[in-house]
Amino acid sequence: MQFQFRDKYVATEEPIIIGLPHEPAQMDNYEEVDTLLNGQLDAIIKEDVLSTEFGVVTTTGAIIQRDYRKVIAVGLGDARALDRVKLSEALGVMFQFLKQTDTVKGQILLDTFPVDSHMAAELVAIMAEISVYEFNSYKVDQAPLFSETAAFSITSSVDIKETVSHYGKLGEGIIMARNFSETPPNLMTPEVMADKIAEIFESHPYVTGEVKDAATLEAEGYGLITAVGKASYAKPRLVTIEYRHPDAKGYKPVALVGKGVTYDTGGYSIKSKTGMPEMKYDMSGAANVIGMVHAVSNMSLPVHIIGVVALAENMIDGNAMRPDDVYISYSGQSVEVKNTDAEGRLVLGDAVFHASQYSPSLIMDFATLTGAVVAALGEERTGVFTNKDAAFLNPLIEMTEQTGEAVWQLPISEVEEKNVRQSAVADLTNHVEKPGRASFAACFIKQFANGTPWIHFDIAGTGTTSKTTPSGPKGATGVMIHTIVKMFETGHFHG
Repeated sequence: MQFQFRDKYVATEEPIIIGLPHEPAQMDNYEEVDTLLNGQLDAIIKEDVLSTEFGVVTTTGAIIQRDYRKVIAVGLGDARALDRVKLSEALGVMFQFLKQTDTVKGQILLDTFPVDSHMAAELVAIMAEISVYEFNSYKVDQAPLFSETAAFSITSSVDIKETVSHYGKLGEGIIMARNFSETPPNLMTPEVMADKIAEIFESHPYVTGEVKDAATLEAEGYGLITAVGKASYAKPRLVTIEYRHPDAKGYKPVALVGKGVTYDTGGYSIKSKTGMPEMKYDMSGAANVIGMVHAVSNMSLPVHIIGVVALAENMIDGNAMRPDDVYISYSGQSVEVKNTDAEGRLVLGDAVFHASQYSPSLIMDFATLTGAVVAALGEERTGVFTNKDAAFLNPLIEMTEQTGEAVWQLPISEVEEKNVRQSAVADLTNHVEKPGRASFAACFIKQFANGTPWIHFDIAGTGTTSKTTPSGPKGATGVMIHTIVKMFETGHFHG
């Protein structure tokens, strides 16, 4: 989406787009807007022509400087309750209305939103990208994307051009992750995804990378990734992207690890005919990690990141892994496979241990890992686990309260530590027939953190959405990208 910037209203044929709080006088430019509406703003609201009700978009017409102009207003409700989450929601509804009505031009009067101008500009930039997201489909009659045709001006008494440009890059990172996740699995194999990642970061400053192919993974002892991916003609890959800003010198890196199972049949523990569709989204953890690194590097944040994505297809043939097989992980620990559909924790085991070799201050992994976390928390909260005490997560939880990406900590206890070692033939087992499977899966991954502080995000419920929200359509969400990038930006992850 394109933006132009003005320091005052300019008479054009474009609609005027405003925010409308319950008490319009709280707008910084109340007098200007009231004058544009011929002194009738309060009367228009009183007669319910325009609504101040939160999240409701209404329109009217007005004679402005002798010409008839359309006015579009999004209700903001009580300005005192207008925090970052609420404002994001209102802006998302606003942009979606513009898309639905094919309004591709307009003047957004930013001063009508009674919050800090830079905060408003930041959220406009992000929501303009994600709320109207469309996947560029393979339909013959695919219409031009709204985001490619829309061009709005933003009028503000404060210079917010750089703010919009900066945070638009965060929105682009979320869009990139969604595009990876939405691509059909025959067109997003491990090899293709690895190649696309390499292409994306080829010209990024301060970025270096490495791709390990199937032969290298096997030769170097990545036995778990190899086991998961060996049945597919599309062989596994392990991609490492390192972003090191010069101003991050002296800081340990932070490792971001993503589960990238580009399609999951369940293997010989095969999924049902209703459980298999939409398994293209099983690489959303990897997609979101790439979105995080892309946003951070484009925003030129002064940090040091190691991004690791483990890419594999979990398929079936005569060479596929089977229940009862034992494989040796990259860490040297042996693993008995009791369920081939518990493959995500296997690829993450090797990938997390690989990340630990960079001596990071923190490892975070992201995965659509368990149905159990959905049963426990629904589709509104991401399950988080850590090998540190509960207070370690406080900065993260506080940030999610600003971004609206809700998380809920779940436990790892001695119960899971005992269960994960319940194999008679190997050091670890990847599955037990007992309750608490989300905690068990997290505990399995914990065995590969190599003593490094570690946070696991189970995004099985939040990696996709089944309905349209102000943050975008149903499908992939790019969840946690906003939160993690803001954590980097605010310095919470300096090691």
